[in-house]
Amino acid sequence: MTHLVSDELDLFLVHLGRADEVEALTLVRNLLAKGVPGEQVLTDLVLPALRVVGERWATGEWTVAREHAASHVTGRVVHLVADATPRPARSATRIVVCCAQGDWHGLASTILAALLRLRGIDTMVLPPGTGAGELARVLPDSGATSVALSCTVSTALPGARAMVEVARRVGVPVLVGGPGFGPDGRWARVVGANGWAADAEQAAGTLTGPDWPAVSTPAPRLRHLPDAAHDGVGLLRAPLVAAGMAALVPIEGERSDTTMRDGLVTAVDALAVSLFLDDHTLFVDFTRWFAEVLAHRRVPTEALAAAYRAFAARLAHVPRATEALTAAGAVL
Repeated sequence: MTHLVSDELDLFLVHLGRADEVEALTLVRNLLAKGVPGEQVLTDLVLPALRVVGERWATGEWTVAREHAASHVTGRVVHLVADATPRPARSATRIVVCCAQGDWHGLASTILAALLRLRGIDTMVLPPGTGAGELARVLPDSGATSVALSCTVSTALPGARAMVEVARRVGVPVLVGGPGFGPDGRWARVVGANGWAADAEQAAGTLTGPDWPAVSTPAPRLRHLPDAAHDGVGLLRAPLVAAGMAALVPIEGERSDTTMRDGLVTAVDALAVSLFLDDHTLFVDFTRWFAEVLAHRRVPTEALAAAYRAFAARLAHVPRATEALTAAGAVL
């Protein structure tokens, strides 16, 4: 990170915190006018700022609304950089960039598409909410040589698996990235991806590098899929959340806490996906993270533990689910 960009990071975060779109765009225009390359603005200013925004939400310093407003302004900045930066001649490569089915966080895909375009790569960006069925209809006639698939939340991994299968079935390799695939991309293999990238910058380098595969074979079959336990837990989401919230009545009134209710919804989904992956690690990691989020909001760990006990009572007939709940309970 150059001083010219790093010196502006704190000011950029101030503008994001105030959702001041005009000042944020002006700051970036000035950097571009000083000769800072557009790609550097994205990698050295925008991406670090987004990490800070996420941390400030997790610690309770920023509300969800403030975080969403900052993300909106950041999206406008990304489009400005992409439009204002001269691009090299287009290559014959064309990449479809999309989010995993069930993941509505489209900013990572937008940033990757901008980085690829700045390198002369033709991209087709599919909006958040695009599912495997839509991808199956679009891909054969798109002229795509690769698919870049972003997954921000691990609960969207079943959707990611479905989209990877669609792409590889027609011979298009898939590079995946995003925190949804776990530390070091440990779940990229489970969804059948041809490769994994740690961030947008690495993804752009991989997709434009000489070692990226030109052809692909169908995604490998997994013995534990489809998984009846995964589907069953997903169908029980509403009664499980209701039981978890009811278990909180004696615990300092968190019952009305929106963060807790939304978190329990995600907890059920994370539990279901851990069964989909046949890996309790995902649910344990989610539990550890969510407990920290609640601690920053002064919600005691016992609240989450009580909700998990209620889950276990409702899922006594699903041994693998109760095993995951026991493993997660140990970290509480």
